[in-house]
Amino acid sequence: MKTIKILTLCTLGVAAAAFTACSDQSEEITSYELSRNLSPINLEASNVQETSAIIKWTPSAKATSYNLLVFAEDSMSYNLTATPAKAIEGITEDQIPVLIDGLFFDTQYTVYVQAITADNESRTSTWNGAYFKTNTKQFLKAPKPSDIADRSVTLRWEAEEGFSVSTIVVGDITHEVTPEEAEAGEATINGLTPETDYTAYLYYNGKQCGNRNFTTIADLEGAIILHDTDDLKAALEEAEEGDVFALYGGTYRLNAVYDDETGELISTGAVKILKTITIKGIYPTDQPVIKGRFELYDGAGLNMSQVIINGTDNGSADQIFNYKLDQAAAGVEFGALDIQNCEIFGRTDGKGLIYLNVQAIVSAINFNNCIIHGIECSGGDFIDSRKGLPREINLTNSTFYTVASVRDFIRIDDASGSFTGEAGPVVTVDQCTLYNVGAGNEAGAANYRLLYVRFAGNKLTFTNNVVVGTTYKRGFTNQASSDPTPTLRNNFYWNCQNLTAAGTGADATIAWFDTEGTVADPEFANAASADFTLGADADARKSSAGDPRWRK
Repeated sequence: MKTIKILTLCTLGVAAAAFTACSDQSEEITSYELSRNLSPINLEASNVQETSAIIKWTPSAKATSYNLLVFAEDSMSYNLTATPAKAIEGITEDQIPVLIDGLFFDTQYTVYVQAITADNESRTSTWNGAYFKTNTKQFLKAPKPSDIADRSVTLRWEAEEGFSVSTIVVGDITHEVTPEEAEAGEATINGLTPETDYTAYLYYNGKQCGNRNFTTIADLEGAIILHDTDDLKAALEEAEEGDVFALYGGTYRLNAVYDDETGELISTGAVKILKTITIKGIYPTDQPVIKGRFELYDGAGLNMSQVIINGTDNGSADQIFNYKLDQAAAGVEFGALDIQNCEIFGRTDGKGLIYLNVQAIVSAINFNNCIIHGIECSGGDFIDSRKGLPREINLTNSTFYTVASVRDFIRIDDASGSFTGEAGPVVTVDQCTLYNVGAGNEAGAANYRLLYVRFAGNKLTFTNNVVVGTTYKRGFTNQASSDPTPTLRNNFYWNCQNLTAAGTGADATIAWFDTEGTVADPEFANAASADFTLGADADARKSSAGDPRWRK
């Protein structure tokens, strides 16, 4: 048996030796000692900071200490004749891991370690290497709202002895810092684009020493700038066609006016929009609040962005957006109502969001990236067209919760006889989250519909939505004149009645169901607190449904 082991060892490891040499072995080999130490293994850097890192490795057998070298910008070239940034000798096993400090930020380093045996230089191992990069340093201060303009930003940073900022990069703009700017610790970068997300980077000799995100404000070129101490109502009613109003943060009141002595209502909290105008908040992080509602007259259009509309305390239960005609002639076409990045709430005691009860056309009604809530609609439908023709209604990337509790979500009556030759309205609801829409408990509240559209030739699209807690007895619609072949795709429903199939108390005249819709819990983070973030494993998240803000 012993001879077989020896022959195996000789055959595998000593092929050049004479066979008789192996046969002379009289003891079994149980250990084998190398003539030098193995290089340290599992070498790695951890807890890497701006100016330090922790280096660790697996100790080598027979080694009594270790040497360590650190080189900057070396990329494991093994050029050990260069001058190291750090050199440490005589590291014992109980000193592993080793803290390396005094490094430079945003720099790639290579660390080399070799194993040493005391009093036996011949056992010194070869070097093993690993590389790491120190973190960037944060000298850049977060820009204040007042530092951010529509086409520029003023950046400020902390100065540190020994170096100063040399370059600033924002988007595709590279700004070389002047000596005066370096001394002051600030610089203004021009040439930016309004309402755009940017990241500003500071550099010292090619090393990043700070970065901050910011968003430029609304385009102020040619805009009428208003503060909350200004009379917004008067400014809007005196506007010229195409005027743009840019509002600083604060509360702007269009409140009702009452007689001090009699208490009689003198004027409701509404502003008359007589021309096509734009209203926008200046700072996305400090959006202006407008308390009141809007009446659009005789073909006017309204564009609005980055504004909060509080519909309470109006002295009237009328809709937040109401179309009016002073002209005797019918057939007026209004410009678009385009609402972007807004929050609208507060009509808990009255009617809905929009009312089109005049014989007129509205080119488009758009709500995108909005949150709209608390509009019960006890005296009218949420989006309500009785006599007019909205060519398009587009609800996209938005959230609607606790609205239309006791009335239709979208209602468009058949006024086609007043608009000969006109195509029917096109209604699109896409990438929206609907929570407790049509979920009222009042008697008869369930006798309404999600899409009560009966204007001749209408087209309906309902796609990529998450719908929770809708109890409409008549489902999407009970009208044969509603689009008989609607586009329904990638929708998710939970605790809903009569939308995917007929449920308890369903109306026998329901026109159609979303039979391809998925019934699944969206696992909202906290719906009671209006946090509709989808669960990490929710089917709706996996299918990219609902308002995109809740998938982040």
